[in-house]
Amino acid sequence: MSKEIPGIYNWTRHDGPSMPVRSPRPRVEIDDETWRDGIQGTHVVHHPNTNQKAFYIETAATLGFIDHLDIGFPASGPMHRDEIVTLIDFSQKKKLNVTFSTAGRGAAIDDIKSIIEIAQRTGEKVEADLFIDVSYLRADVEGWSRDEKLRQTMNNIALAKKEGLSVMFVPERASVTSPKELFDACVMAADEGVDRIALADTTGALTPYGTSQLLRTMFENLGKRYPEIKFDFHEHEDLNMGIANCVVAAMEGIDRLHATARGIGERAGNVSLEKLLVVLNLQGFRAMDTSHIQTFARMAADILSIPIVSHEPIVGEKSTETASGVHASTYEKVRKGDLPPIYFAYDPKDVGLTARVRIGPVSGLANVYAYCEELGIRDVTEEKAREVLDLAKKNWSLLSADEVRNVIGRKGLSVK
Repeated sequence: MSKEIPGIYNWTRHDGPSMPVRSPRPRVEIDDETWRDGIQGTHVVHHPNTNQKAFYIETAATLGFIDHLDIGFPASGPMHRDEIVTLIDFSQKKKLNVTFSTAGRGAAIDDIKSIIEIAQRTGEKVEADLFIDVSYLRADVEGWSRDEKLRQTMNNIALAKKEGLSVMFVPERASVTSPKELFDACVMAADEGVDRIALADTTGALTPYGTSQLLRTMFENLGKRYPEIKFDFHEHEDLNMGIANCVVAAMEGIDRLHATARGIGERAGNVSLEKLLVVLNLQGFRAMDTSHIQTFARMAADILSIPIVSHEPIVGEKSTETASGVHASTYEKVRKGDLPPIYFAYDPKDVGLTARVRIGPVSGLANVYAYCEELGIRDVTEEKAREVLDLAKKNWSLLSADEVRNVIGRKGLSVK
């Protein structure tokens, strides 16, 4: 039985609406948090420079992978503000089809003034993403007056709106905050005219069922009352449920999802932008060409110095390989007959990959024939094929291209 922690609300046990409250959006938007929430991850040892960030933004926007970017925390200092201005100016000159936000603490007036400065310097209607933990637990831990913090936040929302900014209210740790605490604060923000509310799973604690309950409850109690407000969902990967929770959020009618390149972010990271795009595409929540996902992922990996693991879903070069005998036979039938991808959740070519076969100790003759064809070696006799297979079983390992060539006795073509 799970342990109950005082002050931590468990949305998985919430008894909310049994059916969806909203219909799925025709197209779920993407907020790229790479240059804001993402670079808070300690796995990003060397932060990219401004030119690298600009190149990334241009690539992501040109490919149609993103709709919006949160590009920083301007209250960090003048150098940071200058970089944000440079990135927005760059995007304006390139006429990129994206919008921008910067983040600030909801109750800190200097943070709001910094965002206003960005808007004035760029002429961009920057979205102010104002975050605050609205729980009594956090107030007790920090020694805050919750009422005073909320009052300051509402004053700052009013100021941002007066200055012509779009405002997104971000109740941190919404995923572990009680319905009353969360609802009361969001109503206050809605009454001040916020454009969006981002429900943040800051600790990555949600399950798919908990995600449904959180969103249905908020849509039922807030969405119907303020139909003009859009809703975002911000997810972390602490329990490795981020993608699943985002799909549930899309099914429940969320307007925008947050993600980062390579899934960077504090602790276990945020939701991987590359993987999320493919999954949303497959589920019909976006319609786009994902065949350049590999190129994009490698570009992001190089800029961030975070390598791609070979078997990483969707982007790993070996994520569409098999050494299984039964599967290899089916691979070949599918490939030669232009049939549906029987053993895949997606067609490899749709994400820029190829279905490949390797030869190992659990392989069959089909693996040998298929791999030899990849090597450019054709008309392999059954005798030679069995010699190759025997070597793999004897060595108890995958065979390299050179090992296969040596047994067959032909050079063939070079492959990785």
